[in-house]
Amino acid sequence: MWQEAEASQGSFIAIFVPWFHQDEYRKDVPEGFTLEIDEAEYQEQHGLDLEQMVWRRAKITELRDEMLFKQEYPSTAVEAFQTSGEDVLISPLLVMKARKTEVEPYGPLVVGVDPARFGDDRTSIIRRRTRVAFDLESHTKLDLMELAGIVAGIIDEEEPVKVFIDVNGLGAGTYDRLRERGYGRVVVAVNGGEKATNSQRFVNKRCEMWGEMKEWFEGDAPVQIPDEDTLHADLTGLKYSYDSNTRLKLEKKEDMKKRGLRSPDEGDALAMTFALPVHDPKRDQREDRYARAARRQRQRASSAWAA
Repeated sequence: MWQEAEASQGSFIAIFVPWFHQDEYRKDVPEGFTLEIDEAEYQEQHGLDLEQMVWRRAKITELRDEMLFKQEYPSTAVEAFQTSGEDVLISPLLVMKARKTEVEPYGPLVVGVDPARFGDDRTSIIRRRTRVAFDLESHTKLDLMELAGIVAGIIDEEEPVKVFIDVNGLGAGTYDRLRERGYGRVVVAVNGGEKATNSQRFVNKRCEMWGEMKEWFEGDAPVQIPDEDTLHADLTGLKYSYDSNTRLKLEKKEDMKKRGLRSPDEGDALAMTFALPVHDPKRDQREDRYARAARRQRQRASSAWAA
């Protein structure tokens, strides 16, 4: 019911109150009190004062488990529904950090499209320029012609280098329609069940895309994502394991639904943007011009020296 309300579905409105909105959850700051690195990041992300951080540390000590603190005193709706000890692929702390970080976008524009496969699933679309993901949108009950029209508009107006489309379910017809309309140079069909490019590390293509996205979050350079609770929940709800060959294996969407979680459509859309490496053809053309100019300059210098 919460996830439906969070996604603006049904008749309920989602309202979440974090623990630090309660005035009584604070303690006097003892002399010499300093924050650990992870505590300082938590403080900055949520805009807390030292009295609140002292109370938080004391409560974690009392409960003897930081995960249990997140369940009992959540700072986000995602934490409220976490289960202690579960192995999720992407750290909720990294996702929250990316929600609150601002990064200058650069590089080629790529778009990920995860079409709905079942009646209650969402069709999700997101853009990414290297370290910045932005302009997330989700739709319900689109047919393939409507989705093809939306994607065609994005290609015409925003000129992405590539649009990666999950071709399971509704996506196959959408991809075919876009190729018919002349967008074959831009759209790329992605089948999550096919063999991974790096099949020694990943069970299939979907595992590989999520694995690449996980490394994107964990990298040394900061990343930015839309500050949306629904995306946060999708990114941090997926569990993982390893097969007998130590390859990354993701939880199936059907198994997530058995646990009461929705399909991670917005997370899948962002993962789509990691389907293949891309290059900016305009940048490549500029670099080619610079290389040719530098080569001509070297040739002239060589000729002048020989003369």
